[in-house]
Amino acid sequence: MNSLKLTNLAFAYPDGHQALFGVNLEIKKGERVAVLGPNGAGKTTLVLHLNGILNGSGEIEVAGLKLNVDDKDNLLEIRRRVGIVFQDPDDQLFMPTVREDVEFGPFNMG
Repeated sequence: MNSLKLTNLAFAYPDGHQALFGVNLEIKKGERVAVLGPNGAGKTTLVLHLNGILNGSGEIEVAGLKLNVDDKDNLLEIRRRVGIVFQDPDDQLFMPTVREDVEFGPFNMG
């Protein structure tokens, strides 16, 4: 089973900028992958698709679950498995202490 599988993923921003086109990727359990490229190459756009923050065309499968942004239960389960750490800490941290920030996700998941 793949940990992650992208099939023909494509996405264009509202201004018409085509950020992703025909992206195919398979990552097997235990593999480690680095996504590298210059600013504007589509790295963040790609990652934002992995838990349904952005919704382009194509298929995304996480640990055997096909991502379906219209199915709230499916989306919640995918988001339990795919977390994103932002490059700029000001975009990531929003609680008064690091401890409270780290506790936020598990606390909200029950």
